Amino acid sequence: MFDFPVRPGQDAHLLALLSHYARLGSEDRTVWQDRLMRMDGVKSEQLTVLHGELIAFDWIEQNTGGARLLSDGTLSACYRITRHGLGEFRRLHDLEEPSEPTEPAPQRLARKKKGRSEAADVTALE
Repeated sequence: MFDFPVRPGQDAHLLALLSHYARLGSEDRTVWQDRLMRMDGVKSEQLTVLHGELIAFDWIEQNTGGARLLSDGTLSACYRITRHGLGEFRRLHDLEEPSEPTEPAPQRLARKKKGRSEAADVTALE
């Protein structure tokens, strides 16, 4: 686990950016969202750093190669929130985690008992 000097809940800009993508992805987190290009009180270089931090925390993922630059300068279909990102957003805002369907446990294969060899099994059949 990473030991970052500033936790996300302590950085208002980082939390605001996480919240932006969490709100967009709350209905369907698999949809790629446009990159937030401007944020009040944040220079564009710092916004790039904030996006990088969200990626480093595994809270958003980048659509490398799939994003498109629109005529207005927006990067379309660039980022989407991850499960970890939604979980952290809910934790920071004291929201209850939704119950996700759980998969049944995989079937375990039977193992041979210790101390019995295949030869012993064959002789027992004779």
